Amino acid sequence: MKLGNRLSNKICPDNMTIEEWQVALRRENARESDFTVEHLDKNRIWGDYLVCSSTGRYRVAFRGVQSDRNFCSCLDFRTNGLGTCKHLEAVSLYLEEHVPGYPWAGLSYAAEYSSLYVSYKGGRSIRLRIGETYRSEYQRLREKYFTPEGILPEANYHLLEQICQEALAISSTFRCYEDVQAFADECIHLRQWKTELCSAYPEEAIPWNKQQLNEAYTEVEHLLYDLCLNGFGFIVGVKHPFYMHLLARLVEEVYQGEVERNKGYIIVGNETDVLLWQSVLLQYSEYIHLPIQVISQQTFLKQPIQQGAKATFVYVNDADCLKEWKNPISLSIKRLEIKHLYLHVETLQHFTPVQLSSILQHINPFIIGPFYKFIHTYRPMFPLRERREALPPEMQSFTLFVSQVLVTAPVLPSGDTPPPAPLPVDELLTPETRVTKFLKLLSEILEDPKATELLREHISSITR
Repeated sequence: MKLGNRLSNKICPDNMTIEEWQVALRRENARESDFTVEHLDKNRIWGDYLVCSSTGRYRVAFRGVQSDRNFCSCLDFRTNGLGTCKHLEAVSLYLEEHVPGYPWAGLSYAAEYSSLYVSYKGGRSIRLRIGETYRSEYQRLREKYFTPEGILPEANYHLLEQICQEALAISSTFRCYEDVQAFADECIHLRQWKTELCSAYPEEAIPWNKQQLNEAYTEVEHLLYDLCLNGFGFIVGVKHPFYMHLLARLVEEVYQGEVERNKGYIIVGNETDVLLWQSVLLQYSEYIHLPIQVISQQTFLKQPIQQGAKATFVYVNDADCLKEWKNPISLSIKRLEIKHLYLHVETLQHFTPVQLSSILQHINPFIIGPFYKFIHTYRPMFPLRERREALPPEMQSFTLFVSQVLVTAPVLPSGDTPPPAPLPVDELLTPETRVTKFLKLLSEILEDPKATELLREHISSITR
C-alpha cells in the first residue's frame, strides 16, 4: 500500500516481502535525505565512504549491491539483518548517478587480501573471506576452524586470537575488523557467566541462607538465579520492599566473582524512594563491596556521564520512562556501557510493540531481533498478558514475573522464624538499629554538598 507516492512505513505492500519493503523504505529515505557522500579511496566503485548529514557522520564499506560484506557504523545497519541501511543506500544512489552500469552485474569486489568480518545480513555471524592471494593456505585455515560456508562456530570464538595469528603468518595483509573481537567477546562473556553460575548453583537456585537452600524461600531463590542467569533481566510485577532485599542479594552474587568493578546505579522514581532503598541496602553493607549509588531519575539526569562510561550494575525501578526513544533518562542510560542491566515495569498491558521494543533495546539492541520484524510479527498479540507463555518467544528467556504472593513472603535474616504476616522493612529493624542506620545515612548526606543542599531545601519547606 502507498500513501500518495510514498511507501507506508506501517503497512507492508501486498506485492513485497517484509524485507523488500524495509529495504525500499531505507532507499526512499536515502533519496529524500540531504546526505553528502565522500569516497575515501581510489577504487572506482567498491571501497570506503563517508556519509554525512546535519545529524551525524557514518563510515560505510561498500562491497556491492546487497552484499553481505557491506558495513555501516550506524546501529540500524547492525541490528536490522537486511545488510543495508539508509547510508548504504545513499552510497548506492551516489554510484548509480556517477558510475554508469548500475548495478554492475558483470563486476564483483575481489580484494587480494583475506579478511575476517562480521556479517550482519540475516543475523550476526563471523565469516572468513578468502582473497586472491594465498588462496590454498587460507582454504586450509578455513577447513580447520570454520564451517564449509566460511562461518566461525561460536564454540571456536575463544580461538579468535590464535586464528588471527595463523592468518597473519600466511600473509601480513590479512585483516580482522574491530567489530569481530567485540562480537566474540560479548558471546564469550555471556557463555562464561552462565557456565560459572550453573556450576556454582546446580540446583538452579541461589540460597537465601548462604549455607543451604531454604524451603521457605524456594520461589525467591529460583527467581534470584533466573535474574542472574543472563546477566540482564526484564522484571514485571508489583513493587514491594521485598525487591530491595532481592536486589541487595543480587548485587552480592553479581559482583563476588568479578575482578573489574565499576560503579553501579539503582535508579528510582523520587527522593523518598531513594531514602527507602538506602535504608534497606545498609542492612546488607557487609555483603556489598561495590560503590552502588541509589539515585532518583532527576538526580541521575544531572550526573556528568561521558559517552562510553562503564557501569557494572544498573537497575531501573521505573522503566516505563524508557518507552520513548528520546526520553532524557533513556538517552542518559544509552551513554553507559552496562555489564548487568535490570529493568522493572509494573505491567505489560499498556505497552505498544514500539514502546516495548524501545525499552528492551536498552538491554541489548539485538535481543528481540530486527525492530521492524518484531513489530510486524507480534502486533496481533498486543496487549500482552502477564504470563511467560503468552509472550513473544524472543522475550521468554529473560522476562520474569513477580506476583503479589511471592513478594509478600517475609524475607528475614537467616535463621529467624517467619511471623504469620509480612512485615514492612522498617519493622524488621530494632529502634537502636534504626538510629544507627539513620546517623550513618545522615553522615553520608552531609559529606555530599548536593545532598546537603537538598536536605536543607526539604527542611526549609517543612518549617515554612
